[in-house]
Parts: sequence; structure tokens; C-alpha cells
Amino acid sequence: MERRGMSLPTGPDALCFDKDEFMKEDFDVDHFVSDCRKRVQLEELRDDLELYYRLLKTAMVELINKDYADFVNLSTNLVGMDKALNQLSVPLGQLREEVLNRTQCLTHARQALYH
Repeated sequence: MERRGMSLPTGPDALCFDKDEFMKEDFDVDHFVSDCRKRVQLEELRDDLELYYRLLKTAMVELINKDYADFVNLSTNLVGMDKALNQLSVPLGQLREEVLNRTQCLTHARQALYH
């Protein structure tokens, strides 16, 4: 079964392995190495793995930087929000009191009708 929602960076076509093998639920290192050794020497496998490792590392740093910028933008957008919320608290408190008063009036009126 393939994992959904995750994707690996595209590597060069000349890699001696299929990068999608890493995403399989039943990925097995021993089988992976054994399968690659049928096609190439261990040194070439090592070199390709090191190359792909560097690609993964670069992609990870780029992803973190992208998400970090989004996070910073989010926090920047929230600057001053506490002041706006505090300004709303007084009118909302007044509205709450009015609703409670109206509810009590309606409750008393209903009780007067049924008694």
C-alpha cells in the first residue's frame, strides 16, 4: 500500500533505484539493497543514495523555510488582534446583559400567563 499525501522530490533519471520504493508500507532495506545489487555495484548504489540524500535534505530545508515564512506571516497578521478583541469585550458584555434581561422578562411574562 502506498502512503498518500507525501511526495518525494524528483531525482535524476540516472539513479539506480526507484525513489518511490521508499514510500511503500512494506519497504524492506535488505530487499532494496539486494534488488539494487542485481543491477549495480555497491559503490554506485552508495553514490546514488548519497546524491538522493542531498536532494532530500535540500527539499526538507526548502519546505521548512516555506512553512516558516507562512508561520511568521500568520503571527504578523495576529499583531493587534488582542486589542481588537478587548475592544469587543465591553459591547459583547453589554449585549449579554441585555439578552439575559430580555430572557428574564420573557420568563416572567410566560409564568404570569400560565398562573
